[in-house]
Amino acid sequence: MKHTHLWAAAILMSAVMVSCGDAEQPPVISETQPVSAASTDSQVQSETEALYDFPQVDYGAYEFRILNAADIYSMRAQIDREGLTGEALDDAMYERCRETEKRLNIVIRESNYGVDSEVFTQANKVIRAGDDAYDAIYIPSRDMYRLTAQDGLYNLMDFDALQLNQPWWINAYNDAITVNGYLFGAAGYSQLMVMDSLWCLYFNEDMMANLDLDKPYDLVRNGSWTLERLSEYCKAAANLNGDSDFTYKVGGTAVWGISYDGIDRFMFGLGEPVLRVEDSFLTLTCGGERYINGFERILDTLTTAGGEAKPQTSGLADDTDGSYINIFETERALFMTAEISKTSRLRNKEFNFGVVPYPKLDESQETYYSMPFYGTPIYSIPVTVSDAERSAVVGDVMTYISYQSVLPVFREVTLEQKGLRNDDSIEMLDIIIRASTPNLMYVYNIGTQFINEINAAAYTGENNAASAFAKYESKMQSSIDKANEKFQ
Repeated sequence: MKHTHLWAAAILMSAVMVSCGDAEQPPVISETQPVSAASTDSQVQSETEALYDFPQVDYGAYEFRILNAADIYSMRAQIDREGLTGEALDDAMYERCRETEKRLNIVIRESNYGVDSEVFTQANKVIRAGDDAYDAIYIPSRDMYRLTAQDGLYNLMDFDALQLNQPWWINAYNDAITVNGYLFGAAGYSQLMVMDSLWCLYFNEDMMANLDLDKPYDLVRNGSWTLERLSEYCKAAANLNGDSDFTYKVGGTAVWGISYDGIDRFMFGLGEPVLRVEDSFLTLTCGGERYINGFERILDTLTTAGGEAKPQTSGLADDTDGSYINIFETERALFMTAEISKTSRLRNKEFNFGVVPYPKLDESQETYYSMPFYGTPIYSIPVTVSDAERSAVVGDVMTYISYQSVLPVFREVTLEQKGLRNDDSIEMLDIIIRASTPNLMYVYNIGTQFINEINAAAYTGENNAASAFAKYESKMQSSIDKANEKFQ
């Protein structure tokens, strides 16, 4: 099956390492075309509707069992809802499931577990036991290879019922994680976390006005939103405000340029992945001159000495005093790194905010890059299921209906009307979505120790990229070679 990007003219939206997860869980990167999103234009949707040929099947009220992540970190993972509530997105999700049931004569039964390890643990248990317990598994992307390494998932490319080249599946995400014709988990619009979890930069528009700074929207538009420009903003915003130093204090007054979590996300924004798929196989791509220089530039931008940056304190929950999110929400930082889902937390704040993508290294960089959450759940079919073809049919139908009825509500109501506050940010959202590519390091569990050392530089200020790469290069290459053997 060839993944051709259809509907290019109709694309406006969609797609989405670890802001909230534990650092021990594995994070990979693939450079690909921007993830596309479905337009909510009615003509486009009616044309797509005409293209979809619903399968003429009757599964006799079969109980279709889904294993999936639970909602977490302000992000939506759960597929079904208990009933109609009057909340637009929840109602659209509920009706989506009922429509799928009606079309195929099934009853959807969803089991939800924690995304950080519980979904994998449950999936691994039943697959290793050979139990036909689930018809489909939304496996967190970082855990996909842990199941495929033991032959626990079907290759989705083998199912004609899964129309993976159509716009209700997220082509660029799936293309990026396909190795030599093998795709064991697919991202599509039935699972909103792939968009909800896209990383970006938030900024406080009111603070920016008080500092007499231009909002960075035009910089993004003309391609000049770079690390250097971000650094200028951060230096202008840093202010002790009467505090003795930039050590965080509850009730303190110091203001930082940016509160952030993870240097690796900035490296991703430079288009410098740890690995990508090249010539159909996983390839180690980090460690070159641009990677090392980019890392040095990031350290210069995120220096803590003059209050330009405040890295996340390890182990702090989002709602804890001093967390990187709390610092921004209490107007003690001009910028913050966070997922798109955090718009829901900021909805009731009195200050105005905007969003922009992560900055480029320099203006010669052709495009921006944004990264989804490491645990983005993707659709997979366990080898223990009694009827894998049925799982493929249901997966495609539900994903298509989601594209038609859930995605427009999520985009227009939840994100635009309720989450974002101005047309500029809505335009930036499109750019962030189109710039999204999956982090293959997490998908294939290669290079996490390397990234952990890279991220440690946020606290030490040590330019350790070259030494860390030298330390882990052989191990990463060995892991890549072993992974590629599965795809021969």
